[in-house]
Amino acid sequence: MCWAWILANIVTPVASRTVDGLGNRVEEQIGYLLDYDDNLEGFRTRAGQLEARKNDVLGQVDKARDNNEKIKEAVLLWLAKAIQIEIDKEMMEEKIEKNKGPCHTWQLDWRFRCQLSELAKDKITKIDELMASRDIHSVSDLTQSADLGDLATPDYVPLESSSKALNSIMKLLKDDKVNIIGLQGPGGIGKSTLMEQLAKQIDTIAPHDKAHVIVAESSDLRRIQDKIAELLKFKIEEEDELQRRATLAKRLRERTKKVLIILDDVREKINLAVSGIPYGEERKRCKVIVTSRRLDVCSKMSDVTVQIEELGEEDRLKLFKQIARLPDSEAFEGAAKVIVKACGSLPNAIAIVAGALRGKLANESNESLVNIWNDAVEEVIRESRDIKIEEIPKEEFLGITIGYNELKMVAKGCLQFCCLFPAYRSVPIEDFVMHGLVDRLFRDVDSMGGVLNKMQSIVEDLRNRKILSYREGEGTYRIHDNTRIVVKYFATKEGNNLKSEAGLKKGWPQEDLKEYKKISLMDSGINKLPDEPMCPQLLTLFLQHNAFDKIPPGFFEHMREINFLDLSYTNISTLPGSIECLVKLRSLRAENTHLEKAPLKKEFKELVILILRGSSIRELPKGLERWINLKLLDLSNNIFLQGIPPNIISKLCQLEELYIGNSFGNWELEETPNPKSAAFKEVASLSRLTVLYIHINSTEVLSKQFDGPWGNLKRFRVQVNDDYWEIASTRSMHLKNISTPLADWVKLLLEKTEDLTLTRSRDLEDIGAIEVQGLTALMTMHLRACSLQRIFRSSFYARARNAEELNVEYCYSMKEVFCLEENEIEEEQAGLRKLRELILEGLPKLLTIWKGNHSKAHVENLEIMRVKECGKLKNIFSKTLALKLGKLEQLSFQKCDRLEEIVSSDEPEEKPEAAVSNIPPPPIFQNLQKLIISKCHKMKSVFSLTIVKGLKELKELNIVGCNEMERIISVSDEERKEERADILIQLENLILEDLTELKTIYNGKEILEWAGLERLQVRNCPNVKRLPMDASSAPKLVEVRAETQWLEALEWEDDDDYCKGRLLSLAQKSALQKIEWEYLLRGLKAET
Repeated sequence: MCWAWILANIVTPVASRTVDGLGNRVEEQIGYLLDYDDNLEGFRTRAGQLEARKNDVLGQVDKARDNNEKIKEAVLLWLAKAIQIEIDKEMMEEKIEKNKGPCHTWQLDWRFRCQLSELAKDKITKIDELMASRDIHSVSDLTQSADLGDLATPDYVPLESSSKALNSIMKLLKDDKVNIIGLQGPGGIGKSTLMEQLAKQIDTIAPHDKAHVIVAESSDLRRIQDKIAELLKFKIEEEDELQRRATLAKRLRERTKKVLIILDDVREKINLAVSGIPYGEERKRCKVIVTSRRLDVCSKMSDVTVQIEELGEEDRLKLFKQIARLPDSEAFEGAAKVIVKACGSLPNAIAIVAGALRGKLANESNESLVNIWNDAVEEVIRESRDIKIEEIPKEEFLGITIGYNELKMVAKGCLQFCCLFPAYRSVPIEDFVMHGLVDRLFRDVDSMGGVLNKMQSIVEDLRNRKILSYREGEGTYRIHDNTRIVVKYFATKEGNNLKSEAGLKKGWPQEDLKEYKKISLMDSGINKLPDEPMCPQLLTLFLQHNAFDKIPPGFFEHMREINFLDLSYTNISTLPGSIECLVKLRSLRAENTHLEKAPLKKEFKELVILILRGSSIRELPKGLERWINLKLLDLSNNIFLQGIPPNIISKLCQLEELYIGNSFGNWELEETPNPKSAAFKEVASLSRLTVLYIHINSTEVLSKQFDGPWGNLKRFRVQVNDDYWEIASTRSMHLKNISTPLADWVKLLLEKTEDLTLTRSRDLEDIGAIEVQGLTALMTMHLRACSLQRIFRSSFYARARNAEELNVEYCYSMKEVFCLEENEIEEEQAGLRKLRELILEGLPKLLTIWKGNHSKAHVENLEIMRVKECGKLKNIFSKTLALKLGKLEQLSFQKCDRLEEIVSSDEPEEKPEAAVSNIPPPPIFQNLQKLIISKCHKMKSVFSLTIVKGLKELKELNIVGCNEMERIISVSDEERKEERADILIQLENLILEDLTELKTIYNGKEILEWAGLERLQVRNCPNVKRLPMDASSAPKLVEVRAETQWLEALEWEDDDDYCKGRLLSLAQKSALQKIEWEYLLRGLKAET
C-alpha cells in the first residue's frame, strides 16, 4: 500500500477539514481503508443472509394473504427496508465495477474506497438490526371487523350475534355502575370463545390482569380461588376460609392494573360475596363476567345480563365458509346451505363440519368436492334416522358425528382421553404425551421426544378442525361439553367403554363395571374405596383428587389389565400388596400423597412412567434398578427421602426425563471403593436424557468434568448448594458459591440457560468473569449476596443481549450496576435492549446505576423498576436516560436515605439527540402508571411541573414516611406561566402518609381538576392546610381516608363548605364500608 499517497490524499485533506471545524477523522478514515476488504465481504455475506430471510418473510406474507389475513404494517416496513438494502448492494457493486482500474481492484480511488468501506459497515449494522427485529415474528393479524379491533383469537369468527354481544359487554365494562355482567346462551353457542376474544380485546379500554376460570360442574369456591390466584401468578397458602377470602381480596385490590375475572360455564349460583372477590366500591377495580346456559343463574349473580342470539342464516354460512376456506364459487353455494341447515344454529357443529371438510379443498376439483359434500348431506339424513341423544340437539349431534368420522383412530383416541378429565380442567400436552406412550399409539416411535412431536401434530390438527379448543393463557386443550357427549357415545360403540364421572362428586359407582376399559373418577368425592371391585377389562383408572386414605389390600386383584394408574392428590400412605398384580402397568402416578412406602417388589418390565413427586417416601422402591424400560422418573419434592443407593440410576439406561430436585442432593463426586450414595457420574451416564431437574449440595461439582448428555438437554433445572426453587423457566441454573474456572458441562448449560441465579459468589468482579461464549438465551438473572463490583462491563452486553429481568439483592460491594466505558463499545451494542424489569435491593455502596456515557445506554423497553435500601444513591436517572424511558410503567423507591431526586437536575454532559435539534424532546415517564416512594428522607419534592405535565398515564401515587418532603409537585418561577389545571388527569389513587414536613401537594396557583381521582388517603400530614381542589374537582372521588380533625381544619377558597362537607361525608362512608368488609370476612351478613 502506498502510504505516501494515503497521507497526500486522505490525511492531509482530513487535517485541513479539521481546521475548518469538521472534526478529526484521520484515524477513522485509515481504519475504514484498512478494513475495506473485510467490510465489503461482510456486507455481501450479511446481505445474502438478509435476502434469504426476506424471501422467507415474503412466503409467509403470501400465505397469510391467501388466508385473507391482514399484513402488519411493521412487516411491510421491514420488507421495504430489506429491499432497499438489496438495491444499495447492487448500486455499490456497479460503482466498484465502474471504478476498477485496468489491472486490479486495488487501483480504485482511495477516497472512494474509504467511502465504500464506511457505507458497507453502516449497512452491516442496519442488516443486523433487521435480522434481530421482532416485527417479523408474526406477519399478520386475523381479518378485522370494523368495530371489533384486532382479532387475536384464532377460534373467533366475528358474526352478527357474537359481535352484538361482545359490543354490549365492552360498553358495560366501561360503566362504573355495573360490576358483574352475565352472558347467557345455550351450550355450543360460543360463550367460551367469545370470552377468549374479550380477554384479548379488553386492553383497548385499559390494561387488565385477566383470570378466565372454567367452573362447569364444580362450583367449589376453594378451587375457583386457587385458579384465580394461579392465573394471576400468586398463591393462597392459608387453609382457613376467612383468611383465604381476605388474601384473595387483598391481592386483587393491590394490583396496579384493573382485574377482569371470567367465571365461565356456571351451572348454579355462586355466592361471590364470600369468595374474596372485591366487594362494594372496591369492585370498581375488579369486573366479573359470569357465563351460563341458564338465564336464572345469570340474573341472580349479575347486575346486567347479555344474551347471545341464535345464529341467523347469513351468520351460519359466513362461519362455515370462513372455517372451511370455501372457494368463491356458486357450485359450492347449494351444498354449503344444505350442510349448514342440517347442522342447526349452534356454531359448535357448524365449525366442526367445516373443519372436517376444509382439508379436502386442496385435493379435489370443484365438481368432485360438491359430490363429496352431497354425500355428507346424505350421511346426515341417514344418521338422523337411527341416532338420538337427549342431552344435545339432534342437528348438533349429527354435525359432530361428521367431524368425528373424518378422524383417524389415534386422533379419536386423543379425544376419548380428553373425556376422562372434568369439564373444568383443560389438558396439557404433557398428559397427551403420557397417553401416547402408555397406550402405544405410535408403534414406530419409542422416545418421549418422538411421541411429543407426533402428539403436537395431532392435537393441533384437532384444534384446526375445531374439535378441540386451545387455552392460550395456559397452553392447554379443552373439549366442548356437547362434543364430549358424542365422543363418549362413539367410544362405547367402538368397544372402548369409558366411564367418566370426573368432578361430579358421586362417589364410587354402584353399577357393574366389568365392561369398562377406562374409568375416571377424578374429584368424585370418594372417601372410601370398595374392597375388590370387578374390572377385568380395565386399562385406565384415574382416582386423583379424592380424600380416601387407604386402598383395600385386594383392590387391584381383579384389575390385572391396568396399564395407566393415577392416585395423585389422595391421602394414601402406602400401596396395597395387590398392586403387584398389575404386571402390565406402564404408568404409575402418585403425586402429592402421604405415601411413605412404595413396596413394589415385582419387576415391572412394562413400566415407562413413575411419578412419586411430593410424597413422603423415605427410600426408593425395591428393585427399581430392574425397571430398565423407565423413560420418566419423577422423585422431586420428596423431602423425607433418606438417600439413593449407588448403581441404581445408572442402570435406568432408557431414562429420558429425570426429576429429582428438592429430594436428594448428596451426590458422590469422587469414585470410592464402597460408595454409600449415588454418584453424579451415574446421572451423567444417562445418554438418552433430555430433561434433568436436579439438586446438588456440593459446589465442587461445578469445577469437575463430567462427560454426559448435556448438549441434548432441552429442559433443565440445576441447583447447586442452594435452596431448590420451583420456577417457571424450563432452563434454569441456581448456583451458590460459584468460582472459576468452571467445568465444560457447566459452561455448556450456562449458554443455554434462561433463568440464572447466583448466590454468594465471592470471587467474581462482574459476570464477564464467567468464561462462557455468551448468555444469549438468558432472560432472567437474580444475584444475591455476591461480591460483585458491577454486573456487566460494556464488552459483555452483546453476550447477554436478550435479558429481560434483572434482580440484584444484598450485594454489599456493588458500586455501579451497568458500566458504559467510553470507546469500548459501539452504541448499538450498549445496554440490554430487552430489559423489562430491574430490581435493586440492599446495595449500601451503590453510587450510580448507570456509570459512563448515558447516551449509549438502552433502556427503552424498561417497564418496572424497584430500588430499595440503596443508601448512597442521590438520584436515579440523568435527563438523558429519563427521556428514553417511554415504556416505564412502575417505579418504586424505598429506604434510600440519601435519595434527593428521581431525575437529576444537573444537566448531563452528553445531550440527547432531540435536544440539539428543533424537535422538542418527548415527555419524561410518559407511560408511568404507578409511583411509590417510601422512607426516602432527603427528598423534598417528587417532580417538577414540567415532568408532571408528561405523566399522562399515572394512576397511583403513593408517598409514605419521607421526613423532609415539603411538596409533591414543585412549580418554579419559570414554570408558573405554563401552569394548567388538567395535569395528572388519569390519577385514580393518591396516598400521602407520615409526611410531617409536607406543606402542600402543589405549590402553584391553579386549582387542579383531578379528573380521574377515585381514592384519596392522607394520614399524619399535619402541615398540609390546603388542597388544590374546589367544588368541581375530582368528580369521580368515592373514597376518602383521613383524620376527621384534619379534614375539618382544612382551609378552602371562599370558605367552601361544600368541599369540606363532601370530603367529610366520603370519609365517613369509607369508614363504614371498611367495617362492613371486616364483618363480611367473618362470614356475617352486612345487615347484622
